[in-house]
Amino acid sequence: MRIGFVGTGTITAAIVDGLRTAGNDTPILLSPRSADIGAALAARHADVRVADSNQAVLDGSDLVVLAVRPQVADEVLPALRFRPDHHVLSVIATVSLDHLRGIVAPATRITRAVPLPAVALRQGPTAIYPPNAEVQALFDQLGTAVVLADEAAFDIFTAATATMASYFAFAATVTVWMTQRGVQAEQARTFVGQMLGGLAVTGPGVDFDQLADEHQTRGGLNEQVVRAVTSDGRFTQLDAALDGILARLRG
Repeated sequence: MRIGFVGTGTITAAIVDGLRTAGNDTPILLSPRSADIGAALAARHADVRVADSNQAVLDGSDLVVLAVRPQVADEVLPALRFRPDHHVLSVIATVSLDHLRGIVAPATRITRAVPLPAVALRQGPTAIYPPNAEVQALFDQLGTAVVLADEAAFDIFTAATATMASYFAFAATVTVWMTQRGVQAEQARTFVGQMLGGLAVTGPGVDFDQLADEHQTRGGLNEQVVRAVTSDGRFTQLDAALDGILARLRG
């Protein structure tokens, strides 16, 4: 199997790095767009090269990964000539399966996925729809493939990924608060990073509400902060923000 990427950005780089770290030596073709990223990937990995054009990516690939920005998808993709035997894997969050069918015909095998940057470290959960053994095996090399039975569920998983920047903004807020009160910036960043990273390691079946209760002693410091953000309605605002993302995904 030969893999081609139309679009060479952060997610493409993460997938390529993760596959090579996993020992996958499948030949990979990259779009000429984002030349710096493509050149860097080709320089550090064997059998990864940058094609002359997006069409050249398709012509030299069996699995075609669509990784362009949603804003340019309808400009870039209709100009490409897909083959009936292409397997198309779209990582474009806002483009539905029905819309893809019209763009990539005569190709009929189409899978959607929402990989995260952590696949570069082989630690990313990746939602995929519809179920496909080949794509599942690909993303199981990069973490865990979460196979979904319907597109409505896929949209919900995609919406949940919109919280990543907020997580880092939360970490940045705590770090800046510490440095403004005299802590060295690097020391604060290391402390907050390890504190939050350690919290993410949970056992199977552990309920997050249960963990929240276990981490706040009655009358303690954690309880005080939880009460503050709850009374301010910030968690309710998060629900509303995710509802807004879901509505956007569903058009």
